[in-house]
Amino acid sequence: MNIIRNIPEMNRLPTKSKLTKYFPFTKKIGYKLTGSFLVAILFVLAVGLFFNLKMVQSNYSHLMNSEFQGILDAHEFAMKQYVTASETWSKHLADENELRGILSRSELSAANTEHFFMEHEVVFFESTFVNLLDNKGKVIYCSHQCEYLGNSFLGVELIRQVRRALTTKSAIVGDSDKFAFYAASPVFKKGSTTESIGFVIVGKIIDDNYLSNIQLGDDDIEMAIVRDRAVMASTIKIDGEPLIDIPLPYLEYLQLLKKTDAIIEITFSKQKYFVTAKNLVQMSGGMPGSILLLKPRKELESIESALFSQYMYLTLLSLVIIIVLGTVITRRLLSPVLNLTKASIEVASGKQGIRAEIQSNDEFAVLARNFNTMLVTIEEQHSFIQKQNESLEERVEERTQDLHLVMNDLKKLTVAVEKSPVGMVITDSMGIIEYVNPMFTELSGYSREQAVGETPRILQSAHTSEDKIKQLCQQVSQGHSWRGEFFNKTSHGQLLWHRVLITPITNEDGKISYYLGSIEDITEKKESEEKLIQQATFDTLTKLPNRFLAEYRLNQTLSAAQRDGKKGALLFLDLDNFKEVNDTLGHHAGDELLKRVAALLNNAVRKEDTVARLGGDEFLVILNHIQKREDAESVAGKIIKLVAQEPLIENCSIKVSASIGIAVFPDDATKTKKLMQKADTAMYVAKKQGKNRFSFFKDEDESTV
Repeated sequence: MNIIRNIPEMNRLPTKSKLTKYFPFTKKIGYKLTGSFLVAILFVLAVGLFFNLKMVQSNYSHLMNSEFQGILDAHEFAMKQYVTASETWSKHLADENELRGILSRSELSAANTEHFFMEHEVVFFESTFVNLLDNKGKVIYCSHQCEYLGNSFLGVELIRQVRRALTTKSAIVGDSDKFAFYAASPVFKKGSTTESIGFVIVGKIIDDNYLSNIQLGDDDIEMAIVRDRAVMASTIKIDGEPLIDIPLPYLEYLQLLKKTDAIIEITFSKQKYFVTAKNLVQMSGGMPGSILLLKPRKELESIESALFSQYMYLTLLSLVIIIVLGTVITRRLLSPVLNLTKASIEVASGKQGIRAEIQSNDEFAVLARNFNTMLVTIEEQHSFIQKQNESLEERVEERTQDLHLVMNDLKKLTVAVEKSPVGMVITDSMGIIEYVNPMFTELSGYSREQAVGETPRILQSAHTSEDKIKQLCQQVSQGHSWRGEFFNKTSHGQLLWHRVLITPITNEDGKISYYLGSIEDITEKKESEEKLIQQATFDTLTKLPNRFLAEYRLNQTLSAAQRDGKKGALLFLDLDNFKEVNDTLGHHAGDELLKRVAALLNNAVRKEDTVARLGGDEFLVILNHIQKREDAESVAGKIIKLVAQEPLIENCSIKVSASIGIAVFPDDATKTKKLMQKADTAMYVAKKQGKNRFSFFKDEDESTV
């Protein structure tokens, strides 16, 4: 063992308490090393946990997308198969002579009819039913309990199509408060293919049992059949009761339907779910319908929890190992370090003859020898200073090289900002502009010379409130970034939508010295969003509300009328001889006719009333808060007179008129679908009575139409 004692005159080294005065616990190198290792290990583990969680979430998202799309495709195929099978059955039944005989009789024999269907085993699945209609579309037989026996089915678009085309058709239609598969076929008079004596419908209700029976994929996946925002059937139960409304905002649901393969996360009934949706095919008459899938997020959460637990155990184990190793290493290194530290403190205080005594054969022994030798001779001190000078020159050279690298990086950053596709602006702490890049000049119309020295308020338009500006200033002055959108005005007076991000930049003292702002033009995106909403709710030809918006407003009007005890009326209008105009003058003339009729209808009603186009030559007028039936009669008469007298098409000899059916609420109905059916029935009565007139709905109308 090497013991260094070069000079016999040895002063006493400082005590442990005196050393602690210079170096408290937190400044000792051993504990600093241990703390550094702990921080490094925790950082590595945290980064690993973060990226593993992201990878698990990404893989799970891809898996969910594949599973959802497979289930949606399987359901779509199953529905198509069922509709096709129902269509085959209805066509087969319509060709049976025995059924022709049943429909040809003046009075329907229920016993013969039931015997016929039992003989042909029509009701081959649970909830499958058969309806018979007479030649006028009236329901004369139901194989199951139904509320519409004796009612007219001409309000169903599918039945109207079959009646017009005299051919078999199928679709998904609304049946009471459910969807149902309908396959309808005309029953022809014996020996004829053009004269029908009635219609046969084979259908199946799409209810909760149907969804449960055809459940596909993971048992955790719940599904629902949706019309607009109402749930028609589902496997989802809340406190034992079926779901009646979609579990997410309606506009968000519409956006989900428009995006292919889209999956979003929602919180529903205190639980997180993955959600996707898809429009149903073969819906009747443009009726909205979709299928909604939900899967609980608990599976992913359990994976994340397990991964987090593993990392916690690994972190605890790492902490124990680092602490043990740090303690051992510190004890082995601390003794020679303390001896060297004691000697250096005494030398710094001006004492002579101090020597470091270290009993070791490692680097500390060499350090002690050199330290003692430095104190013995002036030459060695001079040599040490020269070496330090040389080392300092090397460090200056390295620092100069680092500075060159920083300058190169700064040049690159300057070029990147100048070429940035986003407008950039830098202001001082008072908001005075000091720099703008070329893209800012392009977006704002202000040159660099015009912008510098001004404030960003040069872009403020009348559409930006002072409250919004005050909230922005308060947030960034507190050191927080602000992100938002402004409807700004350029130097040329043009109004543009800008997405803005403002970030405060602080100095070494933590005080804000600059503000960095970015500006991005999002005008086209805003216009596209507004155009999508317009296309979804308004008719592109007449600019009137479409069927979707009309039904929504009618539903709101009915609710308000029931709440306030008010009356209203629904006018169902169909143009007479419109098909003759299309066939004679072409579709362009028909389109011009529809636009002029739309203008006449808007001028004939009050601002608070609604005029909508349902499709083809059918219009709907919702009259709010009428005092008596004569008010609706006055409006209907005014419309008929305007349509009949106005020269809607130039140089045309075809007489265009209007037939209007009127249903009063809440007297005739309090539900949207029922009220529209009754107004439609009354319209057909008006047409039957000679057209160019209006008719109020009466209960006996359903048996005559």
